Amino acid sequence: MNVNNTVFVGSDQLRVPQVLYKHLPLPAKLDLSLSSLTPMLEKTSTFQKAIEAVEALDPEAQAILVDIIQKRLKQQRRDDLLKAVAEAREAYAKGEVRSGTVADLMAELDD
Repeated sequence: MNVNNTVFVGSDQLRVPQVLYKHLPLPAKLDLSLSSLTPMLEKTSTFQKAIEAVEALDPEAQAILVDIIQKRLKQQRRDDLLKAVAEAREAYAKGEVRSGTVADLMAELDD
């Protein structure tokens, strides 16, 4: 496993694979107050427990789990795309969509 990032939680270290690091719930601006850190620590703890549970599985079960998760993520992306298309069609039907050239857009942005 390629581990390139370490997240520190209190005095503990959590090594996170590069591919998963970008999906951690880390805020853009770090607020170190206890009330703001508690939800993040709980999510990190849950994430760590999930990693440990997966690591406890045999390699074949891990591969099956990865396949299931990949399929669910693909379906979620499809669902999100269908929702965006439906919203765009609804906006078009309501006349909330305009057409024009890039130059028209740039001119409108300058106004």
